This record gives sequence, structure tokens and C-alpha cells, in this order.
Amino acid sequence: MTGLQNNHHKDDPVIKSCSYFENRRRLFSFQFQGRFKPTNPNRDDHLWTFDDVLFCAETESRINPPMGSSLAVKFAGYIDPGFNADGMFLKKRPWAGSWLICGMNVVKVWKAESDDMSTRKIMKSQKRSIPTFDNNASPLLPIEPWVYYGKHHIEEDTKVIMPNEDLSSSKRRNYFSQPSIRKNYVFNPSHIYCCDFFNNFTNFSTMNADMIIKFNMSKVLGNQPLRFVCRNKEGDAIFFVIEIDYSDLL
Repeated sequence: MTGLQNNHHKDDPVIKSCSYFENRRRLFSFQFQGRFKPTNPNRDDHLWTFDDVLFCAETESRINPPMGSSLAVKFAGYIDPGFNADGMFLKKRPWAGSWLICGMNVVKVWKAESDDMSTRKIMKSQKRSIPTFDNNASPLLPIEPWVYYGKHHIEEDTKVIMPNEDLSSSKRRNYFSQPSIRKNYVFNPSHIYCCDFFNNFTNFSTMNADMIIKFNMSKVLGNQPLRFVCRNKEGDAIFFVIEIDYSDLL
């Protein structure tokens, strides 16, 4: 969602901003809630580690990075130590992003209420055979109702992951920026992960960005749709996708 009133289809009436943005310096917010099924074929327990899952911005074809893009990359890395732009110059599906556990502004984790039976059932079914990511035969994990909208904001809470620590968002990002630490933590299927991703320097309505350097995203993207993808490092397991297609706004 976006906090700007002019973010609408050219033929639609203007819709006022969501109350989420009131008294906040945020230009957009991507929020999601879910659980990770044990579908990792590279581990005996089939669980996904924090070092397996990325959250990236990508396009289908090559982009035109603005002059001084290295400064923008350093700016992003200052906010998120896990940020990586090594794939920015690829001809096919260029990307830049971070580890999911590092890239999110807010992470809230809790144990699912209806966990025991559903999780045990899935874990048992996966042990019978090698799991595949796109296997729809195993049951879905219930994720509980979505309650974080409007003025009801998601608050940072990772005590379920680290019961002896009370980490702020910045401390979490710094802590999990180390690969050796990320590899020691898994996305537990019995946990629900709720996240909020936002910033105050990327305007998806005007297509302008201000990251030390100012640039227009439409020129960088070449009018391609911009995708935010939660995936594994290899890119062959896609958890979810958020796509912004600017053609609807032009």
C-alpha cells in the first residue's frame, strides 16, 4: 500500500491514504504474514534456514542503473547490512536485495495456535519422500487472520526465535548479517512470520527515488514491471511475489 493520494489508475477516482501513514514518514508499505513449509530438498529435515531465503527487487530484463548508483548501493547497505546488489547488472532478471530476516523493517514471530496437528502432519508427509517446492499435495499451513491494517501496526518481536534477547529492528539486521549466524536458524513451520517492508525515499507513485542521488525509476526500469520476490538463493524456489506494473498508472 502507498501513502500518496495520486497512486491510482488514471480512470479511477482518487482514494485517500490509509491511516497507517498518518504522522509517519513512509511512502509505501509491503506487509505479509505466513509460514514456511518444510520443502527444502537440500536438508535432511527439509527446513529453510535464514541463509536460504532472500527478498529481492528484480525485473525481467536488464536495467539502466543511474550515474552514481554505487552511492545508492552504499546508502541501502548503511540501512541494511545484508543488502546485496551483485546481481544488478545481469542481462536476465537483474536483482538487488537482502536476506528476508535482514531486509524487513519490522519482523514479528509467534507460535501458531493451531500448530501441533497440522505441522506434524506435514512434517510426517515430507519425510516419506524427497520434497519438491511446487508440490501442492501436502496441506496448507493455517496462518491465522490478518489484523495489522490501518493504525494497528506490526511491532518488532522476535523473542520466539531468540528468547534471551530483546532485539530492536536495527540490532536484528546487524546480528543476522553474518552468514554463519543465519545458517544456525531455520524458518520453523510451527511459527508465523509477519513482516513490514517500507521506506521514505522510494516513491512508487511518482517513480522518483532519493538515495543520496536522485533518479527516476521509470528510466532505470525501462518501463518494465518491478517485482519484489521472496525466494531462495538459487532462484528456483519462489515463496511469493509482489509486482508493480507502472503501465496501469501512466
